[in-house]
Amino acid sequence: MVEQLTLANGVRIVSERIPNTRSVATGIFIKAGSRTETKEEHGISHLIEHMMFKGTNQLSAKEIAVYFDRLGGNINAFTSKDQTCYYVKTLDEHAVAAFDVLADMFLESTFDEEELEKEKRVVIEEIKMYEDTPDDLVHELLAIAAYGEDVMARPILGTEESVKSLSRQMILDYVKEAYAPDQIVISIAGHVTDELIAQVKTRFSRIEPSETTRQIQEPALQSESLRKEKDTEQVHVCYNFRAIHSADDRLPTLALLNNAFGATMSSRLFQSIREDRGLAYSVFSYYTTFDDHGTFTIYVGTSKETLEEVETVLASEIHHLLAHGLTVKELEDGIEQLKGSLILGNESTSSHMNRNARNELHLGTHPTLEEVLEEVERITPENVQEMIAHIFSEPPAKAYILPEIDE
Repeated sequence: MVEQLTLANGVRIVSERIPNTRSVATGIFIKAGSRTETKEEHGISHLIEHMMFKGTNQLSAKEIAVYFDRLGGNINAFTSKDQTCYYVKTLDEHAVAAFDVLADMFLESTFDEEELEKEKRVVIEEIKMYEDTPDDLVHELLAIAAYGEDVMARPILGTEESVKSLSRQMILDYVKEAYAPDQIVISIAGHVTDELIAQVKTRFSRIEPSETTRQIQEPALQSESLRKEKDTEQVHVCYNFRAIHSADDRLPTLALLNNAFGATMSSRLFQSIREDRGLAYSVFSYYTTFDDHGTFTIYVGTSKETLEEVETVLASEIHHLLAHGLTVKELEDGIEQLKGSLILGNESTSSHMNRNARNELHLGTHPTLEEVLEEVERITPENVQEMIAHIFSEPPAKAYILPEIDE
């Protein structure tokens, strides 16, 4: 059972005690990411994520790294469009001490000027790495095709120019505002002790509430088509369709449709494009959900000579799906497949920690696994057909990374 607690300053704590486990996973989630940045702050959320590991009032960057390596624990972080997370997983006997270091990083990072300049160079190299990876770059191009001038079109890492312009004072101002206590969720799962909960309350009750919080606006999805030439052997193509938001009760239907259409080895796209025709090594679909909207994406990597055939197959598969939906067997298999993935994906303390944080941030409720499985079993052909029509009735945004044309 998930226990919920809200501190006086607005910080939310969700914990799940899982019997017979020896590990504890703890994550600090902030409802702030690249879409809560101003144009001048582009890339600051991701840079802050890096800087949290670069020293506190008590520990140097090396001491932080050595500490967690010695414990055999796992500490990491990630930044997305709409959230940032810092998390740690250790044996239960180290959970309180490990959280104390994580809290130091979050609450008492110094954002040293010298370390900042070094880390900006590291991030710029990371940006260059993405630009050299066409299957990553095509997704960045797709965001521009789908979102136009909206903040959602900006890459999470920022640009070389925007990262260079970020200052220590900008970081301090952003943390004070975007990392407001009412935007923070701390999620703990595993062998959770009262001592650990008490430590979380003690450390995070000291954060002062912010007078202002970052607001987001729902973007208007577009259907642009963008192409970019690059020194690459393959064509990388992405389609982006509208989907549903994160609190929509039709999410199990979307997950089932995604598995049947492009996310698995038995899916229609994988079978028709790779297995039947040999047109691609990598072909898949996935969906992304936010508080106010969602997207459904298809990716294929193919050769320049077979691009037209690939797109013809994509159009045919989408048309057939709209006209006929899924077969009875696809629906039955999809329900069992989804149930299996939900159960298997919920076995580690880390997965419990992530799931509970996501539910708290985006739903405000905590359905049990059994309740979710029951929702999956109730999916009907009519539900699937409605979802198909919702996603595929409008033209997609498209992005292409193409081999450079020889002069």
